[in-house]
Amino acid sequence: MRSTALPYRRTGLALLALAAVLSFWLVLATPKAEAATVRLDGVRTTLVTDPTTTTVLFGAGIIPLPVAPTPIVPTPNAARYTFPITGGYVDAKTLVGKIYHSGGLLLAQRVAADNSWKSLKLTKFTINVRSANSFLSAVVNDGARLPIAELDLSNAKINRFMSHGRAFVRISNVGVTLNATATGAINSTFGVALPAEVPLGTASVLARVAH
Repeated sequence: MRSTALPYRRTGLALLALAAVLSFWLVLATPKAEAATVRLDGVRTTLVTDPTTTTVLFGAGIIPLPVAPTPIVPTPNAARYTFPITGGYVDAKTLVGKIYHSGGLLLAQRVAADNSWKSLKLTKFTINVRSANSFLSAVVNDGARLPIAELDLSNAKINRFMSHGRAFVRISNVGVTLNATATGAINSTFGVALPAEVPLGTASVLARVAH
């Protein structure tokens, strides 16, 4: 499968656009524009799953269930999940930072032989913004935190706005691709044969700047 690593130039342009948004945030949210870090305190990241990948998982009897407080809305051949943002921070100049979430996904598969269940739990997603490649990490089976997906910002759309005296930013059309760590865990847990990289879907982030 074609690698999802971002061309440096396109990634740089997307990050420069994000930097402009965060500069706007900084002026609105802090009394001194020289502050280095913008803190976040909400709201949500929404993921619409890739139809092909969703069909493959369902075909193998693997059901992607939401972990509370994540809601799910079924769509044709896919699903939409919403992960609440619990906090985070981003450097106003370099954009290096993290966005924290609650909830998550529980991949489950029924074993017909004994009516038991196999499962893989991915929770507490963290969006990691870096100068080169951005990625998504998760707590796996309530244990270690591992990187599970690459984030493609090259086609992202950014909109900043004010609402009720608060500064917000919306980042849409972010590509999410499961990496070899995630697909390896899925393969070993459920006995399937996914390739090393699989499109998970498209994400949109709506973040609120903390006072």
